[in-house]
Amino acid sequence: MTTEIARRAGVAPRTSVAGRVLASFTVTVVAFAITVGWSVVAQRTTARHSDELTRGYVPVALKLGQLRATQATISFLVDGIPNERAPESTHQVLLTLVSARRTKFLETRYAVEQGLSAVASETATAFAARWGAELRASEESLSDDRADFERLFAALGAAERGEALRVVSIVAAEEHEAERRLHQLADEVSLAMSDLTEDARRREQRSLLALAVLALLTLGVGVLVSWHTRKLLAPLQGVTERARAVARGDLVPREVVKADDEIGQLAASFEQMVGAVAGAQEKALANERFAAIGKMAAHVTHEIRNPLSSIGLNLDLLEEELVRHETPDDALALLKAVGREVGRLELLSEEYLRLARLPSPRMEAEDIRGVVADVVEFAKPEFERSGTRAVVHVAEALPPVLFDEAQVRQALLNLLRNAREAMPAGGEIDVRVDAEGMSVVIRIEDRGGGIPDDIRSRVFDPFFSTKGEGTGLGLAITRQIVLAHGGALSAEAREGGGTSFRVALPIAPARATAMPLPRIGAAS
Repeated sequence: MTTEIARRAGVAPRTSVAGRVLASFTVTVVAFAITVGWSVVAQRTTARHSDELTRGYVPVALKLGQLRATQATISFLVDGIPNERAPESTHQVLLTLVSARRTKFLETRYAVEQGLSAVASETATAFAARWGAELRASEESLSDDRADFERLFAALGAAERGEALRVVSIVAAEEHEAERRLHQLADEVSLAMSDLTEDARRREQRSLLALAVLALLTLGVGVLVSWHTRKLLAPLQGVTERARAVARGDLVPREVVKADDEIGQLAASFEQMVGAVAGAQEKALANERFAAIGKMAAHVTHEIRNPLSSIGLNLDLLEEELVRHETPDDALALLKAVGREVGRLELLSEEYLRLARLPSPRMEAEDIRGVVADVVEFAKPEFERSGTRAVVHVAEALPPVLFDEAQVRQALLNLLRNAREAMPAGGEIDVRVDAEGMSVVIRIEDRGGGIPDDIRSRVFDPFFSTKGEGTGLGLAITRQIVLAHGGALSAEAREGGGTSFRVALPIAPARATAMPLPRIGAAS
């Protein structure tokens, strides 16, 4: 709706509230997606390391442990052969263990070369190649053990103790060397498993820390986005409260905080509407009041005008009779005083009639500068008699204005006379004509005593006057004329003393200015 209003007004918001809310929501979703993505990657890495440990290293460690146990048993039995009382049974056990050790070698190498390589990490593949080579070398170093055992037990059976001891020492050295190499290999496997476990633990800690940081950042982004969205929509509450205030009768336009979005434009349009409604209401009230006053003035004037005319005529006849009969001067002076009061009442009735019969303006597009200059020139003798001088300041290239020349001349003359009367000691009156926005503004600034702030707003009310002999209708009629032209009239305190009356008349539309207007230079 606000976008449609802006489109119709020809002004589109630079950024929309919907767009900002969508952008905020997108930021929140992106932050949440980053957090979830990081969690998935961390979980997959942990699962891969766990699988590498379970399917690769643990079977190798188990098979290698069994091989080491077999090798340790063989070494133990070989060491005890010289003291053996039944060497034949030991011979059979050793042959069985040698066969079992071969099987264990095969199983361990399979776990290393097939199982560990299957986890497909670069580190595991390197370990598989090195450990497989070491197992093959150890197995090859024991390839002649069966023949050595046969030669050993043959020497023992032939009671060749010296030969038996020599062979036992050779076989024992080979068996212990094989046991040492397997022990060293087992230490490497254990160290690799410890490194992998420690790396997994550190990775888990980093993942938990990163996940906690990302979660906090996501929460912060969510809070920030919520605050930003609330801030974006906060002016709506102000517009709602303003609408309720207007519904209660508050029609005083308020200043709107500038915002380059639909809500800001809605608030500005709403205040413009309030101003227009207030202006229309004020204008309707003024028209209604003037209509009532005009009706009353017409009735009163009709009732007293004819008697006043008769009284005036009879006073003239009576004055002639008194002069003819040489009546004392005191009586004639009294009669003239009565005549002056009758004249004042007739002047007052004329003012009432002017107020009651103020016609609708006949608008024509013209240059207001000529009218201003003519009115000032017309009032010049009157100003000179009171020691007052009007100085006109007119801007160049003013646009034409739609106005009724006769009524505007009357309004300007009323304001000039009002300014002159505000300066009984004489002085200078400034008349300024400028273009402001969609209006041409005429300012008449006197250097009098000024109007107190508490009564300035009442000077345009009918019958209100700060002068002892004023009718209180001059400024009221002036305001009625300006309002009838669609303009505005206001009174402001002049800087440096005095009062500034401001008349704003709307600029004529282009279609009303068919003919070019003459240019009138500044006058003073």
